[in-house]
Amino acid sequence: MVMKKLIIIAFLLFGIVINAQNDESDLTVASYNIRWNSPDDGINIWENRKEWLTQSIKFFEVDIFGAQEVTFTQLKDMAGFLPAYQYIGEGREGGAKGEYSPIFYAKDRLEVLDSSTFWLSETPQTTASKGWDAALPRIVTWAKFRDKKDGDIFYFFNTHFDHRGVIARKKSAELIAYKINEIAGDGPVILSGDFNTAPDSKPHKILLKNKLEDTFLSLSQEQRYTPGYTFNSWDVEASGDRYRIDYIFYRGEELSPLKYHVLDGQRGKRFISDHFPVIVKFEWTNTAEK
Repeated sequence: MVMKKLIIIAFLLFGIVINAQNDESDLTVASYNIRWNSPDDGINIWENRKEWLTQSIKFFEVDIFGAQEVTFTQLKDMAGFLPAYQYIGEGREGGAKGEYSPIFYAKDRLEVLDSSTFWLSETPQTTASKGWDAALPRIVTWAKFRDKKDGDIFYFFNTHFDHRGVIARKKSAELIAYKINEIAGDGPVILSGDFNTAPDSKPHKILLKNKLEDTFLSLSQEQRYTPGYTFNSWDVEASGDRYRIDYIFYRGEELSPLKYHVLDGQRGKRFISDHFPVIVKFEWTNTAEK
C-alpha cells in the first residue's frame, strides 16, 4: 500500500515537472502605448499612473513588450520600477530626443544579439526624417533576441504609426513589411505597436498580405478576453466608434499564440493609459535557429 502511494506521488510530481517545463516554453508579449506625460491629463497624469502601469507588467509576467509614446523621463521611471528588465531604443528625434518606441525585455530570460532603429520615411536611415504626409517623425525599434532557456532565436519589431497621415500609414506598413524581410529573413518575428488604424484598413491588409498574422484573428473567441477596442481616450462611457488600433502581429511556424488579452485597466475615472495594453501568450512549437 505504501509503495502504491509512493508511485502515485511520483507520477504526480513528474506531471508537475513536465507542466513546468512546458510553461517555460511560453513567451508572454505585450504592446503598450503608455501615453506621454502630458500635464493636461488631470487625474490621469503620469505621476498617478506609473506605478499601476509598471505593476501590471510585473503581475502578468511579461517577458518582452513594445511601448509607445515614451518620453525620456518616462523611460527612466519605467526602468526604475522594472529592475528585472532592460530596454533598447532611441528617441524619434535622435538620441534621447523625442518620444521613444522602446523594447523592454526580461534580462534573465532574453539576450539581445543585434538591434537598431529606422525611421518610417522615404529615407529610413536618416535620423528624425518625416515621411509622406505624416505629422511627426515615426520610428521602428527592432532587435534580434536569443531565448536563454532553450536558445530559440526571434526578431522583435515595435512601432507607432502616424496619427494623421493616411498615406504615411499605408507607406509605413509597406516599409515595415519590407524591412522585416530584409532584417529577419525567414526567422520568426513578432511585431507590436500602435498602428492608429482599424482592422479593416489598408495598412492592416498590407501587413497580412506580407505573411504577418494578427494574433486576435488567429485565436478563437474562447482564447480572447477583450472589451473589443484598445483606445479609450479617457472616456468612462466608451462612447463613439471603438475598435482595435494596437496590435501584436507574428510570423513563423515556430510561434503559436495561445491567449489574447486586452487589459481594460479602468478604476472609476482613472485609467492605466489612454490605450489599453494588448497581452499575448505565445508557445514555441518547435526549435528555431540555434
